[in-house]
Amino acid sequence: MAKISVLKPPTNSIKPVLMLLTSHRLDCFMLCVKCLERFTDLSRLKRIYVLANSVTEEHAAVIERFRNRHSNVSVLDCRPRGLIPAVNIAQNTLLARHGHDVIIKIEEDLFVTPNWLEHLLHAYQLHRHRTDVPVLSPLTPVSATGRHSLIPFLNAAYPSERSMFAGPPVEDNWVYHRWIWDKVLTDNLVESFLEQGPQPYDYLNFLNVNCIIYDQRLIQKVLPLPVRRYPNTASTENIAFNKALWENNLKLGIINTSIVHHYSHARCEEYLRTHIPLDSVWRFLSGINVDTPPKRVPQLPPSTALRLRRAVR
Repeated sequence: MAKISVLKPPTNSIKPVLMLLTSHRLDCFMLCVKCLERFTDLSRLKRIYVLANSVTEEHAAVIERFRNRHSNVSVLDCRPRGLIPAVNIAQNTLLARHGHDVIIKIEEDLFVTPNWLEHLLHAYQLHRHRTDVPVLSPLTPVSATGRHSLIPFLNAAYPSERSMFAGPPVEDNWVYHRWIWDKVLTDNLVESFLEQGPQPYDYLNFLNVNCIIYDQRLIQKVLPLPVRRYPNTASTENIAFNKALWENNLKLGIINTSIVHHYSHARCEEYLRTHIPLDSVWRFLSGINVDTPPKRVPQLPPSTALRLRRAVR
């Protein structure tokens, strides 16, 4: 009997909706848009919604120029400042409107890299029929999920620097923020990690909302996002999404072969800006060749390479 093969539609048949949240960090938003336009065919997206949360006139002008460059961009003016109520009202409206679409959500300090969308859609396609994995994310080094996936590699590659990447939660860990960015910018951390052939996916019971892709499997469990603050209830998008995972025994899939960059968590940003300015990040990102694979790093000694491969698998 002939073997039955499941035919998967090409990823270009998927037209996701992108939601981009921006508020007070104009420089981050400008770099976010630069990376989107440089590394993405934005016509692949059904719609792009910029959720502008009480932005300045200068910020609004930059958003408007972005809208004018792309026919599929819409802008939602969300006021007053804050997730509750303005941004969550806007997200509830969009998620209800696009309840049967594929949703990608990013924030203003998220910087994509070449082929990020292709990796994301390929992973989504492989997981779209799994009821237990309704949301996926690229590996993002400056995040709790990213550190979790990187830890085996970091332990093997930087054993004498363990104190720099272990310790407090990433959201409060300014040492980790500075250290991991320094390794990304100056020590080929991303290339070294990818060269060791990490397993394609990690599955976690928590997420960060910096860059995620999901559909109605998760939308149905998180709507409506809170628009008022109540004691002992989810008050942020991040908490609401994690609550949905925990209560329904769901997992986030981390795509270890796709790396995007989150600049900073709020409590570490002021410190990070004095040591890893955005100009340095842009110089690094602008040096990435869009058309060719990343350069290979120098070959490691065989014993070190073996230890790293074992660590990331």
